[in-house]
Amino acid sequence: MREIHLDFHNSPLIKNIGAQFDPEKFVQTLLEAKVTSVTCFAKCHHGMIYYYTKLPAQHPHLKRDLLREQIAASHEAGIKVPIYISLGLDEAMANLNPHWREVSHDGKLGGSAPLEAGWKKLCLNNNPYLSYVEEQIDELFSLFEVDGLFFDIIYQGECCCHNCLVSMPAEGYNPEISEDRKAFAEKVLLNVKKRLSSFIWEKKPGCPVFYNAGHIDPSIRSSLAYYSHLEIESLPTGGWGYDHFPIVARYARQLNRPYLGMTGRFHKSWAEYGGYKQPAALEYECLRSVAFGAGCSIGDQLLPEGRLDPEAWKLIGDTYRTVARYEPYLQGAKPATELAVLMPETEERIDEAIAGANRILTEAQYQFDLVDSKCDWSRYAMVILPDCIELDQKLANKVEEYQRQGGKILASYHSGLQQGQFLPSWPLKYNGESEFDPDYLLPLSPWQDLGQVPFVMHERAADVESKAKWLAERWRPFFQRSWRHFSNHFHTPPEGPLNRPAAVMWDGGIYFAHPLFTIYRRHGSPITKKLVLAALKELLPEPLVVSNAPSTAQLLLNYQAKENRYLLHILHYVPERRCDVDIIEDPLPLVDLKVGVKVKQPQRVYLLSGEELAFKYDFGRVWIELEKMVGHELVVFEL
Repeated sequence: MREIHLDFHNSPLIKNIGAQFDPEKFVQTLLEAKVTSVTCFAKCHHGMIYYYTKLPAQHPHLKRDLLREQIAASHEAGIKVPIYISLGLDEAMANLNPHWREVSHDGKLGGSAPLEAGWKKLCLNNNPYLSYVEEQIDELFSLFEVDGLFFDIIYQGECCCHNCLVSMPAEGYNPEISEDRKAFAEKVLLNVKKRLSSFIWEKKPGCPVFYNAGHIDPSIRSSLAYYSHLEIESLPTGGWGYDHFPIVARYARQLNRPYLGMTGRFHKSWAEYGGYKQPAALEYECLRSVAFGAGCSIGDQLLPEGRLDPEAWKLIGDTYRTVARYEPYLQGAKPATELAVLMPETEERIDEAIAGANRILTEAQYQFDLVDSKCDWSRYAMVILPDCIELDQKLANKVEEYQRQGGKILASYHSGLQQGQFLPSWPLKYNGESEFDPDYLLPLSPWQDLGQVPFVMHERAADVESKAKWLAERWRPFFQRSWRHFSNHFHTPPEGPLNRPAAVMWDGGIYFAHPLFTIYRRHGSPITKKLVLAALKELLPEPLVVSNAPSTAQLLLNYQAKENRYLLHILHYVPERRCDVDIIEDPLPLVDLKVGVKVKQPQRVYLLSGEELAFKYDFGRVWIELEKMVGHELVVFEL
């Protein structure tokens, strides 16, 4: 899928809305750019409606029945048109009904302050407002052939408006307790999704429906039944960063829903008029979606008068013509993975330990998924519990059963703790936190080739005892740096062993006392990555993919069952911090690349261009060589 999310948020003060819209030119531009679907607006964040409506908020300067013309022209060309409705933000309704706004526990109104430019956040525990939304949905189905509905701004704060203060006690929640307010907010969102999806599917069974919150994590499980598919909004230069999409995609593909990655053509973020991303950056972001088995969505915006921006569409067209070449290798493609990383329950968009794990594993070209406790772990040779995965009884049982079946665990810091102690089957005793921050780590046999010096660990360790095999030991500094005593510029030098392990190995896996993944994310410490890779070599000695590629290259392996072929995506684009965002300007070459993939012996191996590749098959691994590639390549292994 090559989709466009065509933003169209316009103040009621903007004149001549849609006046220059040309249906023929609109569709011709989409077709030339290889677009298969375009999401167009029924109602924007301002609450303005962009078709002729009986509802009260039609844009006052709408010059034509814009959405009708967009749908009619696109459908005639075979292009689908999902319809956008802003839900959590509706400036028109917020101004008409100020009591519909969210109110925080300390009395602050949701969204922008009175003298701030910006929208007002509505509370979704609001039957009159949801009835208004249903009235619009009903109208859309009566006027148009609806290809799908995209609801935006689907989040609910710890609201204490009148409705919520009445509802919470009645439903057993205490509004004075933050956790109860959060739990009630989750219930509100669940009820909204259930109500709207049921309303839509009564009118058109199977109609695509998506609720956008700008992120997807395990909390989506409770309401997943009300989604037809998933869209991962992730504009790397718009606040999400380049780490966000791969983390979410590795988890989203476990949820048994079609999914796509949504980026933007903007240099920075949404609503950037006259700002355009570097072509290499947009190409990378879309080809990365394909490599993860996802469809593509590029965010653009229709100019208020109804024209498409020609500079933006040159950029989009060039990108989607490249993406279209990959389409035969996207349909039905599933990731070929060997290990999993367990996602924590967190309110953060990017958990630091998960981000560190994603970086280390991606840089070393491991093939992995992100999972939660409800996923099937049996297909993975090992599962990583990074830094902060403390266990309830249900998760503890799952970990122990996985290890009984032969699965290996790599855990660090607090991961594996259950009510202050490690699992009984783990040969570890937890004594609390280290008194030193930082302390040091000295590799022991067989890891002595990592270095025979004590390495500084930039975050506090867990104080652990163990009679199992030590792979590394902790060293103390002379004293803890403080106002009472300090030495030199940074931290106190190492004095000697603490008689405590830093890394322990037993039949069930390996444990590190330090939060290695968080350290790598925060500090980029080389030794933390080397330690994790040494542990992976112990627990997973024959990875699916090995290569001589640099750590900046990304190698992702997929499998198409119907065609019985493996697909190796190779990407080499390097984000560079040139300002307050990361910039990609150039696709970078790889030369004399050698790759070995652990699959059955193929009948043939070839590139995206169709060029046949010579290969060698040794001990269950296919070896290929690429003399040179620039930016992206696809290697196909037909079995």
